[in-house]
Amino acid sequence: MKINDGNEIQAIHVYYHVELSDPSLFRTLLHGIEEEGIPTFVKESKQQSTLQLSYQAALDSTLGVGVGIDQNGQVLLHYTKLDKNQPLFEVNLRDPYKLRVLGANAARLVKGIPFKSFDGEQETDLEHVEFLGEALTKEDIARIVAIVVRRLQESK
Repeated sequence: MKINDGNEIQAIHVYYHVELSDPSLFRTLLHGIEEEGIPTFVKESKQQSTLQLSYQAALDSTLGVGVGIDQNGQVLLHYTKLDKNQPLFEVNLRDPYKLRVLGANAARLVKGIPFKSFDGEQETDLEHVEFLGEALTKEDIARIVAIVVRRLQESK
C-alpha cells in the first residue's frame, strides 16, 4: 500500500480525526483504493465532523475526491462537484467489507467507471445504488462520470 507524503499531484485525500483510536482501522479502505490503481494521501485533522473532513479532503485533492473519517467511525466519500452537505456514500468503520467497497468506489469515481455494490460479498457493478437513502440511476452515474472526465481534461 502506497501512502504518499503530500507531494503526489493526483491522489485521493483521506482525512481522519485526530482522536480516532486506531488509524489502522481504515486500512481496508486504502486497500480498496489501491486495488483500483489510484494513489492516496492520508492526513490527520482536528476538524470535528465527518462532513467537514470529507469535503475538505475532496477540496484539497486535485482529483476532487475525498474521504473523511471521524473519531466515532463514520466514513464519508465526497466529491467537490456535489453540494457540501450531500456526500456520495456513508459507511461505518466497523464494516470492513463496505469500507473496502467505499475505497474502490472512490477510485472508480476518479476513473469514471461504474461503482461496486455495497450489498453482499460479490463484486458486481451497480445498476442502481443507494445514495444516502435515494436511488442513484444510470443517468445519475453518467452525469457524475461526465463531470469527473471534464474535470480531468481541464486539469491537463
